[in-house]
Amino acid sequence: AVGFPIALMFSWFYEITSEGISLDKDVDPEQSIIHVTRRRLDFLVISLLCAAVILFAYDKWWMPGPPEKSIAVLPFKNMSADPDQEYFSDGISEELLNLLAQIPELRVISRTSAFSFKGQNLEIPAIARRLNVAHILEGSVRKSGNKIRITAQLIKADDGFHLWSNSYDRDLGDIFAVQREISAAISDALKAELALEAFETAQPVVINAANSDAYDAYLRARELIHLRGERNLEDAVRHLERSLRLYNNFAPAHAQLAIATTMLQDAPEGYGTLSLEEVRRKAVPHLDRAQELEPNLAEAHGGRALLAYFSRDMESTIEHARKALASNPSDVDAMNWLYAGLVSLRRYKEAEATLKQLLVTDPLTIVGRMNYIGWLSSIGRIQEAHEMADQLLLQSSEFGYSAHADTSLIYEGKIAEGLSWALRAPAGNFYLIFAFIWVGEYDEARRIDESQDYWVDLAAGRFDEAIRATQRNMHLKPGNEEAIVVAADALYEAGRIDEALPLYERLLDLAPEGRPISGPAADFQTVRLALSRRKAGDEDGAQAAAQIIRHDFAARRAAGRKNQEQQHVEAMIVAFEHNPDRAIAALKSAIQLGLRNPQVFDDPIFENLWDEPRFVALQQELGTILAREHDKVLQLICFNNPVPDNWQPLPETCDGVVEQLIL
Repeated sequence: AVGFPIALMFSWFYEITSEGISLDKDVDPEQSIIHVTRRRLDFLVISLLCAAVILFAYDKWWMPGPPEKSIAVLPFKNMSADPDQEYFSDGISEELLNLLAQIPELRVISRTSAFSFKGQNLEIPAIARRLNVAHILEGSVRKSGNKIRITAQLIKADDGFHLWSNSYDRDLGDIFAVQREISAAISDALKAELALEAFETAQPVVINAANSDAYDAYLRARELIHLRGERNLEDAVRHLERSLRLYNNFAPAHAQLAIATTMLQDAPEGYGTLSLEEVRRKAVPHLDRAQELEPNLAEAHGGRALLAYFSRDMESTIEHARKALASNPSDVDAMNWLYAGLVSLRRYKEAEATLKQLLVTDPLTIVGRMNYIGWLSSIGRIQEAHEMADQLLLQSSEFGYSAHADTSLIYEGKIAEGLSWALRAPAGNFYLIFAFIWVGEYDEARRIDESQDYWVDLAAGRFDEAIRATQRNMHLKPGNEEAIVVAADALYEAGRIDEALPLYERLLDLAPEGRPISGPAADFQTVRLALSRRKAGDEDGAQAAAQIIRHDFAARRAAGRKNQEQQHVEAMIVAFEHNPDRAIAALKSAIQLGLRNPQVFDDPIFENLWDEPRFVALQQELGTILAREHDKVLQLICFNNPVPDNWQPLPETCDGVVEQLIL
């Protein structure tokens, strides 16, 4: 807008000729090319107008809008005098959502996304656009003593037209009948509007509780389970135990008690300190009782899926997650557990389809979008990964920064850029540790999380210290897979491979039959197991472990995975197979795709290549890259620190560092 009048005046007095720009008055009419310019402008204007018409038509008629048979249930407003009754109105909303989710033709947005607008003063059309739905159900709940009033209204999102609305005044003991009555009225309205099939199979997810206090305690507990965290889950267990003391035949309370208990396991995916044996002893009887009372209860199958996942029985995880989704297609917890089970079994195509369905059902999911960002990065769609991380930032800065850090650091190899994101993510994240380790800033890395100092010790070659720390951690957590993994890796990297072997064997025993060792670096540990078996004289066992990885590597490649981790694994496999040319080529590709960990070259799997000139040259190439990244890191933390109020580098780190422009 500012430049337009300047350009207009400029064009009024000047003309572009074959010899350059001249004043109009100085141009011979016979040499003027103004007629050519006019013709070009005509073509330009016509082209722009055509583009505008096409864009308008696409937006008006062709651009896909929300599916007509779609709905989101917003959290009903708590109109009670007590603000602490919020959990109750949320519970009613969720029950209605679960009922509507049983209409096969209707796409119902999950609780997580629908409830994310709670407390925001957004118009219905704006919410509908964000959730990509054509209909919205909203309402309010007023609870007073043993009386309850529920008001609900079904709205057509594009024009705000009320398809149906009603109010219900009931005794609290009638709450289940009211839920059925509301859901039936809504389904009738939707059937009339959208020609839906009969709503004959839908039954309330929550059966009638003989005691309204039992239902109240159940709703309190379920809200706490949604919040996760050790304290919330422990409180949820107490509420559910009370619910069952009041009414022991309450199937959903049994199922949710099993879920909360399972989540309290001491595991990488858990939130508590219970052993797997304790979890099974406490959870299984409640799952059995829930299914005895309600065989098709989605929550019961979801609980079995979760317990199977913690037990590393991935086939059962998938089986029960699918059964849970058959009863409640909007159960995104079950969908996420299904995704995790499929990934663990390396069924990548199915996992990808499940993840995409999760994003449709729960478009504002944090966990789902984090997983999707990782998947995009793993197949090389880096720009799309960053774009989704930007969207995530609008909802959760912590997760958005972590997603950016993961993509930049792990999949692009941009250490300084990844560090910039990681510094803004939750304190103590391992991206900070790895970024500092890879550029040799060990003192800075030690300041991040004292419990993770063994990573620094391993990088600095202080193997005895690392081994002592990881062994101590393993003894404190004898059944924790993550503790066993780091203890095994510390021994392996120190060259004490004979001591690492029984730990790797133990990890393989915990994995599903014929699958790699479980965990985020499963393939690396399984190749290390193969080498450890070979050095112990068990060549048949070594080849058996290597074959597991060959199958897994092929499955990843078929799923489109091409990233530095994939190439690193290939380098390890072919080095194990005594193929130096392919190993060096794979390592070179890994560096090009972002591999930045210099410890890779010290791995005993590459021992036969340590004196190979091409291997040494690759190591030097990575050293040059890391030196450049080190300079960028110092410029970042010494002069462009993105979080000066929360973190500062050590004074000695910046001693002698001169501010400069680094391209």
